[in-house]
Amino acid sequence: MSIVQIPLRLASGAFILNSGLNKRNISEEQAAGMRDMGAQGVPYLAKLTPAQFKNFIVATEVGTGAALLAPFVPGWLAGSALTAFSGGLMSMYLNTPAMTEKDGVRPSQEGTGVAKDVFLLGSGLAIAADSVANRSGKRRKAAKKRAARIGNARDAKVQAIRDAQDEKVAAIHAARDEQVAALREAREELKKLRTKA
Repeated sequence: MSIVQIPLRLASGAFILNSGLNKRNISEEQAAGMRDMGAQGVPYLAKLTPAQFKNFIVATEVGTGAALLAPFVPGWLAGSALTAFSGGLMSMYLNTPAMTEKDGVRPSQEGTGVAKDVFLLGSGLAIAADSVANRSGKRRKAAKKRAARIGNARDAKVQAIRDAQDEKVAAIHAARDEQVAALREAREELKKLRTKA
């Protein structure tokens, strides 16, 4: 999981998990009302009884929230679950005339609460996209490239140090040879002077 996903997964996961846990206590009448509203976006829900819908929505929200909060769940899976969940909410919002203004997009007073779920849809897409873009294989490949660059730079530095040491040794030898040659010349001159004297 990349660091980009952490705040998105924590915020949306905690929110959805809490919502799912709170729905365990709703009555059958409340479940029926929620089912009828949800069926406008996901028609299959109309076939469920209020008790079945209640179990379905609790399991869906708790499962999605837990998947987002669990660090071992891959980002693409958690992001896909959140995208599917929030996509259903957005479908319900867009297909319920009372929730939107006349243009069918902007939220009415009743639809403002559901329209805010567009942020969940964006978070789900961002988590899934980040997970695909930052796959572990891709990260390993990038790490190998960085390691190779560091290794090459280290080798170049070692070679430069060795070259400098070789130049220093060569300069010392050259200076010593010059001194030896100068001493020899001085001795030869001294011998010549003594011979003349």
